[in-house]
Amino acid sequence: MPRFYFHLFNDEASRDEEGKELPDSSAAHQQALSYARDMAAVSVREGYLNLTHRIEVTDQDGATVLTMPFRQAVHIHQ
Repeated sequence: MPRFYFHLFNDEASRDEEGKELPDSSAAHQQALSYARDMAAVSVREGYLNLTHRIEVTDQDGATVLTMPFRQAVHIHQ
């Protein structure tokens, strides 16, 4: 099973050194979406939300598989 790495870019860059084994890039997309929503919720609890923060997913070779901006992880209604 391939290993994917979920690097967080918010106020600081946080590299994922451990990664997670997932069946495919679709599963990695769902995991990134979940992580982005969790991190956005933490930010909201602290009183702010920066929609340009993102999670970049790379494969075991270091190639970028996808980028999940927080903006794409939530639906905003005004």
